[in-house]
Amino acid sequence: MTDSIIEQAADLLVAIRRGAPKLAGLGAAAPRTEAEAWAVQREVLRRLGATAGGWKCAAPPGKPASGAMLDAAGLRPAPARWPVPPGQKIGIETEIAFRLGRGLPKRATPYAREEVLDAVAAAFPAMEMVESRYLDPAAVSPLEAMADSIAHAGLVLGADVPGWRGMDLAGLTVRQTCGGAVQVEKVGGNPSGDPVTPLVWLANHLPTLGLQLEAGQVVTTGSCTGLLWVDGGQRVTGGFAGFGEVVVDLD
Repeated sequence: MTDSIIEQAADLLVAIRRGAPKLAGLGAAAPRTEAEAWAVQREVLRRLGATAGGWKCAAPPGKPASGAMLDAAGLRPAPARWPVPPGQKIGIETEIAFRLGRGLPKRATPYAREEVLDAVAAAFPAMEMVESRYLDPAAVSPLEAMADSIAHAGLVLGADVPGWRGMDLAGLTVRQTCGGAVQVEKVGGNPSGDPVTPLVWLANHLPTLGLQLEAGQVVTTGSCTGLLWVDGGQRVTGGFAGFGEVVVDLD
């Protein structure tokens, strides 16, 4: 039954990515376990001929942690252009991301925070582009959201930040503008508090699923701005004081 659910869910989600109408939910094909939700993500990427270029993750205090694979083809350096169909909007979130310098394979004991940080080659600002395959992403279950890679559409990567290890990443001021108007400006905002927290969680959680962080992969650690929906035809900038910014032109 599990294999059948994974296949059916992947059928539906891949069809939407290829132009079929969005769905209210996966219905009988909805995953029942976290392992099934991750398996659907993997199957969708496989069918698209894609590879995992990285991950998104969050580990909010008192709430379930979550994560998703990122299609390597959707990782783009800033400045970037991003298509938005006429009459539609796209969600944009400004985040802190990391690039792994070496992999973190499965082992008998969990990786400590400093061990995970030692494996990081770079940190930088990023903008996640958000587009759900559901009609109302807030109406589906958390496992259905995970099966759809938590509405991930792509990730625009800012420049590597020198000296990031000495910065208070949890206390940076984040700012996002659209068409020159400020949408959000505040201190902090990462859903996990410290952006390193979900990175450490992911490093230790992936091996339980038969996966691992690999050298060169990018990990983005949750929106510091909240999800902001914007129309096409505008320039969006997002970044952090002393940590650089990302520019995306929406076509």
